[in-house]
Amino acid sequence: MLNPKKLVVLFSLIPTFFTALSSASNLTIEQRLEQLENQMKFYENKSKADDEKIKFYEKKLSQSSQKKVGDKSLQANTSAPAVSDVAAVKKDDADFKALSKRIKDDIGFTYTGYLRGGWATSNRGAPKSFAIGSLGRFGNEHTGWYSLTLGQRVYQQDGRSARAVVKFDGNTSQSDSSAPFGTSDNRMQFLDLFLDTKGFIPALPTTGLWVGRRSLPPYEMQMLDWKGYKSDAATGVGLEGIPMGGGLINLSLLRKDVTVLNKVSNTNEGTFNVNGVDLRWREIPVYKDYSLELNAKYDLVNNSGDDSTTSKNLKPKNSYLASAIIKKKHDDGGFNDFGVQVADNSFGSSFLQLTGDTQYAYGNIYEGEHTNGSAFRFITQGENYLSKKIIIANAFVYSFGKDLYSRDTGAHTDFTTIRAVARPAWIWDEFNQTGVELGVFKQTNKSQGNSYTESGYKTTLYHALKVGTSILTSRPEIRFYGTYLKALDNEVDNFSFNRGKSDQFSAGVQAEVTWR
Repeated sequence: MLNPKKLVVLFSLIPTFFTALSSASNLTIEQRLEQLENQMKFYENKSKADDEKIKFYEKKLSQSSQKKVGDKSLQANTSAPAVSDVAAVKKDDADFKALSKRIKDDIGFTYTGYLRGGWATSNRGAPKSFAIGSLGRFGNEHTGWYSLTLGQRVYQQDGRSARAVVKFDGNTSQSDSSAPFGTSDNRMQFLDLFLDTKGFIPALPTTGLWVGRRSLPPYEMQMLDWKGYKSDAATGVGLEGIPMGGGLINLSLLRKDVTVLNKVSNTNEGTFNVNGVDLRWREIPVYKDYSLELNAKYDLVNNSGDDSTTSKNLKPKNSYLASAIIKKKHDDGGFNDFGVQVADNSFGSSFLQLTGDTQYAYGNIYEGEHTNGSAFRFITQGENYLSKKIIIANAFVYSFGKDLYSRDTGAHTDFTTIRAVARPAWIWDEFNQTGVELGVFKQTNKSQGNSYTESGYKTTLYHALKVGTSILTSRPEIRFYGTYLKALDNEVDNFSFNRGKSDQFSAGVQAEVTWR
């Protein structure tokens, strides 16, 4: 079958053919055919060039939602169009993105999430994690965590808006082929169910008012995988973004009831109603790229006197937590945080956990005898570019306290702990990094005249396939790693790896991604 493009070329050559016949009567037939053939080649080449140009535009437009058209890529392409054509493509790209955002804003629906998981094995059988909150995460976490958040705007008019938010999170098994919801290896919960509004308070038109069940954004020690300041998900009401002193204030009233557990008899001794006040003053300008964040919370036990909600032996106590954090942002995208925290009673007890968040109770369980002890903590974390090819993330924690309850060593425990993690990496390019994560910790608990020490170290060698050069903020990321863990002392929680061993080597691959 005759190619339609060639047919078009032949028809376009008819006038040229007759012109050649009339103006070249002195040429031989062979010369006339050669001239006609040259004219045909010219138009065929022109047609091919047009085809290549069309393909170029189609390719760039298909990639526009993933990657901007760059000048270098255009210059490297021999069929690149003119500068004006490039500007047209960029304008189309911008128009498309603007239209996409406009449609998204008009619908008012958002879907964000996070997940991590992967495969791992070890020389001790199934790999075990050891003191993640003290030694660091890389090569030392073997769970499949996820969170999914759905938001839908339900009203927007005259500066007022309302949005419904639903968030659920959980942990799914990395080892079982069948892991139905509700089992110990596959848990899911509704973390947030609240209505978020703005513009309904005349005196505070830019301040948000929310009501419902909500887990307020925490301050996280990312490399150690715990929250240094956290409000447990509970029913509440709050104001968010009250302008004050160049910063913003968030004020919330929260409820979190707890069940009292007597560890001696292993029996529940009642449920207590606990209300808490959470005050956060954030983004306070200090100097140039420095800002200050002040947080304070106080949980108050509401004992109704009813026998069903009164513990016979253990009396839950009120508890407070206060934090001051200086934040520094660097021009190259790095950052450093420096913070001081103080707490008493159950909040203070959470400071001496080897792993776990800072909270009033362990989940919904309040346990142990608290005797007005206190704890202090100094924290620092950050990410710094030492050069264009070298980046290092770090976390350091020093804590101490007196007369606190420990889940491991009991009441009236004094403690000191030091934790340090560093993750230097070589940046091959935007999509490849090779590095190590080094972690070390030592904690000593003293209770009733006895001293208990726990310590260990971790070395992880890894290569990451990623998008962006930041260690802590660029995702998605896929890590291939080998990890050696060593428990030097285990007197606090009597930890051991499989077969009672004090060390473990593991190898694996893990994926982590956040989307908005």
